[in-house]
Amino acid sequence: MTPGDTPWALPIAARRPSAPAPSPALQSRGVIVFVGLSYLFIAFAFSYLDRRFRGFGFESLLWLVWALLGFGAGAIHLKRPEGAGRTQWRVLGLLGFVLALFPGVALYAFPRWVCVALLIVMGARAATMRTRRDFYLTLTVVFAVSFMVATHYNADWSLWFYLGPAWLFGALALAWLHAEGVAISRATKLSMAIGFVGLSFLLASMLFLFAPRPPVLGFGFLPPGADVPGLFDKPAGDAGGAAGQSSRPDGGGAGPAQGGSEGGATPQPGGLAQQWGRMLDHMREAARDRSVPQWQRSVIQGAVGVAQGWLDRLASTHGTTRPAGGAGTGAGEGAGTLESPATTGAARRLSLLDLLLWVALFLVAVLLFRYRYRIGLAAALSVSWLLARPFPAQSMQLSARAMTWCLRVRGHPPLPGQSVREHWSSFEGAAPLAGQWLGYALECYCATRFGGVPATRQRALHMRQAVQGTCDLLMGAMPELGR
Repeated sequence: MTPGDTPWALPIAARRPSAPAPSPALQSRGVIVFVGLSYLFIAFAFSYLDRRFRGFGFESLLWLVWALLGFGAGAIHLKRPEGAGRTQWRVLGLLGFVLALFPGVALYAFPRWVCVALLIVMGARAATMRTRRDFYLTLTVVFAVSFMVATHYNADWSLWFYLGPAWLFGALALAWLHAEGVAISRATKLSMAIGFVGLSFLLASMLFLFAPRPPVLGFGFLPPGADVPGLFDKPAGDAGGAAGQSSRPDGGGAGPAQGGSEGGATPQPGGLAQQWGRMLDHMREAARDRSVPQWQRSVIQGAVGVAQGWLDRLASTHGTTRPAGGAGTGAGEGAGTLESPATTGAARRLSLLDLLLWVALFLVAVLLFRYRYRIGLAAALSVSWLLARPFPAQSMQLSARAMTWCLRVRGHPPLPGQSVREHWSSFEGAAPLAGQWLGYALECYCATRFGGVPATRQRALHMRQAVQGTCDLLMGAMPELGR
């Protein structure tokens, strides 16, 4: 631009901002499958709020068909050329628009109508899911609807039968997306994702059992939590009845005044046994609710039976006498429980020991998960050493299997139909010393396996030693020798 030119004299194209970069494309169908399962369980939770109208089963079937049509087609069309699935998206979108208008407007209030419209549209749009932008948009809708569902006035603790799997599959979808493009097998991806979610669940369980928390986090039944009203008020027709009574026709379920405390957010007095007893009472009320599906009631009854057995053993250990009747300690049963200062102090000491035990178990689980491959390799090589004298051929085969596991961990799995020599020889990036040991172990194994050389104890031990050294270098046990 010359000094006499003005900025508005530049061409229009030169003044336009650059187009945004395209969103990265999805590479794995597993991401679509997991986010589809998360979407499906959120839809189940949305319909679970209307279970007292006896239409939960039919609505769940409709959501299942809609999710299969959308996300199933999206998983199939992911590897197909661009444009596949657009016709299905238009047809499902038009049908969803009609369903959202009628009977959607007539059935739901405005907040729930917005959520059902989002669910219908995202289920139809899933047929063309190809980029990470589409994935993040779907996951945002899933968590937005889950927030509405969890804060609805008709939501109680039994909703976690559907919210829990929805959030679990959402976490697995994010983990699967994070591992896209990494040279590890699907089984390894799934095991690592499930292990991470399992450790997170264990940590959450420990926090629930021992960590102090505000009473409003009880969500209606978790001791010592309190059930506070949701963001959406009850309709005028459901406001009748005395406080603490259920609004359902059959009297089942836990109403807003049936939380773990009375009078708002102040927990009821009593020890741990009393709090858990009140929780089991609310669980029994949910198991008697005829609007809850039968399989869910059976699961609740089984969980109550197991938890009641633990509570009885806890009461007998602490020297606490429970009222006759065996149904936990409700709000009005606190006077029937006899606790002395000595037993209270013993209970506190036992609780501290339980906490230390849980912390120790958690640390052991973390270490086992962190070093699971090294532990597996060490176990395989230890068994190989034991088999060297009586069964040298089997000992060498086990050492070869351990070497294959080590290469798989380093991102070099064997290809279909690939021999041991081809698999081991094609590994690149090993240190010179590790390459020498790997070559010696390969020649020793192939000479015995295919060359007719007899398997002896000495050859089995030499091969095991070479495999042990190679694995130590590849796994980073001796970094000074792995350069």
